[in-house]
Amino acid sequence: MKRQYMRAVCAAFAFAALACAGDPTKALRTGPFLLSLQPTLTFVDLGKTVSLVVVARDEQLNPVPLTITATAANPAIATVEVDTARHFPDGATQGFLVTGVSLQHTKVTVTGGGLTDSVVVDVLPLVFDATFSTTTPKGGDTLTIRASTLFKFDPDSATASFAVDKEGPVVFASAESIKVLTPFSNPGAVNIGGIVVTYAPGLELTRKTSTSVTQTGDFWAKDSSWQTAPDITPLLPAAGKSSLVIAGAGPLNGPDICPEGSDGPCIMFKFTLADTATFAFSTDWEGAALAPDVDIYACSDSTVANFGDACFEDGGGGATAVKPQTTGNHTYPAGTHYFVIETFGNPSKNYRTTIARPAS
Repeated sequence: MKRQYMRAVCAAFAFAALACAGDPTKALRTGPFLLSLQPTLTFVDLGKTVSLVVVARDEQLNPVPLTITATAANPAIATVEVDTARHFPDGATQGFLVTGVSLQHTKVTVTGGGLTDSVVVDVLPLVFDATFSTTTPKGGDTLTIRASTLFKFDPDSATASFAVDKEGPVVFASAESIKVLTPFSNPGAVNIGGIVVTYAPGLELTRKTSTSVTQTGDFWAKDSSWQTAPDITPLLPAAGKSSLVIAGAGPLNGPDICPEGSDGPCIMFKFTLADTATFAFSTDWEGAALAPDVDIYACSDSTVANFGDACFEDGGGGATAVKPQTTGNHTYPAGTHYFVIETFGNPSKNYRTTIARPAS
C-alpha cells in the first residue's frame, strides 16, 4: 500500500514538472493588443515638423509586427506622413512626421490590426501677434500691449522684456491687455511671458512679438532741472499701495544743481501734498555693482544754499552705500517736495523708483 502511495505522489510531481516546463504567459502573446504612441501630446511650432513614433505591442508589451497608418483629423491645421528617413527592422515600429500648418488644436489618429489610438496636436506660434498703443514709446512712458483672439495674458505671470534684456515692468494686467513702463532700450521685438493659449488649457508661452518697438525720447525729459522738475503728484499711491517710475539719466547738470555737488546727472521730480502723508522711496539701477554711487533724497527746498538741510528732509536715509537706495518710511508735511536721484558718474539709463505708502 505504501509503495502505491509513493508512486502516486511521484506521478503528481512529474505532472507538475511537465506543466512548469510550459510557457504560462503564452496566452498573453496572441498578437497586437495596443498601440503605444510617443509622444502622447504633441506641440509643434507653425511651419515646423515633429516626430511621432508608434509601436504595436502584445499584452506583455512586447513589440509585435503590424502595419500601422496615421491620419490627421484636420490637415488644414496639421498634416501627418510616414517618416521615410527612419527604418525599424522589428516590423512593429513606424515613424511619422507631424507638420504644423495653422494655429489651432487637432489630433492625429493611428490604426492597425483593428486597434486605434490618437495623439493631440497643438500648433503654436513662432511669434506673438500683439498690438501696441504705439511702436515708438518714450522711455519711462506707459505702453499698452493688447492680446489677440487666440492668445491672451495671464495677469499673474505676464512679463515684458525689451531689447536688449531690459525689463518693462508690468503695472497693469488683464486677460486682454497689459500696461508696461517702457525702459530705455534698443529697437527690437518685445519678449512677452505669460501668454495663455486659448485652445490648449493650462499652456502658457513666452514669445517675441511680431512687431518691433523703438524707444524714442524721454517721457521725463525735463527732469534735469529744479525749475522744470516733472510733477509726480498724480502717481503717489494710496495707502497700502505702491507705484513705479522709470527715469533715464540726462546731461551732466553740475554741482550747482546736485545736492551733494556731484557732476551728476541728477534727476529731479516734485510732488505736492495737501496734507501730511507717509511715503518710502526706493531706487534701483541696472547691474549688480554698487559703484559708481547713487544717492536719493527727499528735499523740502530747491535753494542751493539750503541743500545741506533741506535735502535731508528724510534724515539722510537715502544717502548710503547700498543698492538699492531707500529713504524708508517718512512723514512729509503739506506742501511741495522734491525727490532727487543723484548719480556719481553712473552710466545706467534705467533708474527704477518705487514709491510705497504704508497701509496705516
